[in-house]
Amino acid sequence: MKDDRGELQALACAIHEHAARNNVGLAKMVRDYPALGSERTWRDLREGKTDGYDVQAQLVNYRAALATIEEIGGADGGEPVYDDLQPVVQLRRAFLETTKCAGTNRVLIVQGASGVGKSTALRVLTGKYGQRIITVEASDAWGDRPAALLGALLRSLGQSADGLPTGAVARLERCQELLGVTRRCVAVDEAHHLGPHCLNTVKTLVNTTPGEWVLIAIPTLWAKLETKSYQEARQLSTNRLSERIRLELRERDIERYLARALEADGAAELSAAARVLRPLAAGNGNLSFVRDVARILQRTGGTGAGLTAKAAAEAAASAAGRR
Repeated sequence: MKDDRGELQALACAIHEHAARNNVGLAKMVRDYPALGSERTWRDLREGKTDGYDVQAQLVNYRAALATIEEIGGADGGEPVYDDLQPVVQLRRAFLETTKCAGTNRVLIVQGASGVGKSTALRVLTGKYGQRIITVEASDAWGDRPAALLGALLRSLGQSADGLPTGAVARLERCQELLGVTRRCVAVDEAHHLGPHCLNTVKTLVNTTPGEWVLIAIPTLWAKLETKSYQEARQLSTNRLSERIRLELRERDIERYLARALEADGAAELSAAARVLRPLAAGNGNLSFVRDVARILQRTGGTGAGLTAKAAAEAAASAAGRR
């Protein structure tokens, strides 16, 4: 049984490392691979906490999950990233401007609907600046507990699970110590999951460490910061704010995506296809919908000179019917 527990922990860690190498968020991994269970289950198993779990059943699940991940060759399906799309361009520009801030106005809020390219833009940014940027993915499972946020941050800073301080105060002090050594950026994806206590903790770290903070979220984060219950954390959207970026899917981005994915260069055809796709994409996953349409067009011959508004509309109808 001890060997089984060790194998289970190793499998959970291997899958986590795979996700980190591919810059895939934990929430997406759990959605794509249900055998992992919840984020909390996956975290417990990575940390070797198997009490209360059916180890044998979880071994079957995690062996199957890792085999599937390895078979498809990447947790994100090898999706190409185009660094001239507006979400990438805007985040890179705003980040560089925020690095020049000498005061406490070092918070960058990036908001937009699901699928507009927020996480992709962050992936490009971390790929460019490497360890200068620390990434954390917020989770609803944290339950607005600062200790959970700080624990995730410390793990991203290289602290082992066994070496984490106990309690929020000790973890906060350790984060302040590590982030105070040199100026680094902390990027929190899915930041709309942060409650008032976690956001107040972020504010404390902004006040006491020299780096930038990027909060990536759907628009509900800004709405929260406007409410009375978030009054103390509201400084993040006022005098601690460097900039707020509001992202939306643009026709120009759809044109660029289709041009690369389908090797099409007809400006009129690309523009017509983008006009057809944009209103449909807005209610069906935004850029992920455009990706699905492109894959259908690749299979049906809608590439190169074969790309037309009619072909795009037919592929869009097919993609929408699968959602």
